[in-house]
Amino acid sequence: MSWKAFDTYAKEYDAWYKENKEILESECKLIKSLDLKGFGIDIGVGTGIFAPFSNVSIGIDPAINMLKIAKSKGIEVIRASGEFVPFREKVFDFAIMIATLCFLERPREVLKEIHRILKDNGIFVACILPRNSKWGKLYEKKKLEGHRLYKFAHFYTVEEACSLINEMGFKVVMIRSTLRQPPGAFLHVEEPEDGFKDHGFSCIKAIKSK
Repeated sequence: MSWKAFDTYAKEYDAWYKENKEILESECKLIKSLDLKGFGIDIGVGTGIFAPFSNVSIGIDPAINMLKIAKSKGIEVIRASGEFVPFREKVFDFAIMIATLCFLERPREVLKEIHRILKDNGIFVACILPRNSKWGKLYEKKKLEGHRLYKFAHFYTVEEACSLINEMGFKVVMIRSTLRQPPGAFLHVEEPEDGFKDHGFSCIKAIKSK
């Protein structure tokens, strides 16, 4: 199970973002630009590094060591998996998954649960590391080399992720991206851009439609 690797390397995961501040700030700018409002949940909240920018009220994750770090940051967390979200139906205004979709063993089950807990016309956001980008190709290379986390990933193209989301009862309404600079470049903070043009981080915004 991929979550066990995240449990093992929780501190290293959190430290990576602190060491790569330009990447973190670029991604946080994008997430903040989505302007999510209301009662929200982060599925796969991890160490909670993005929570202040997505405005979520609560986060879930199966990796307890990740949750311990998130809780130390003042984030309300529950240990749970995306396949079994411990909330009644139609309670959340929005749900977000950040770099989580690619690590799901049963993505359709998780998307079905998200659909269940969202209010009618609720918002779902999936932020992904697109496979068909320069960054995605780097992650794929690391996966093949047996990277401690990426070896568990199934990276999606933006088109594949949109198709899956639409299939599960949502309607994609917006794609916004960042990290157009290639790996190995002198990193700088980027502003988010609409659409996808070889960006390394894309957020797909959808509405619960049926």
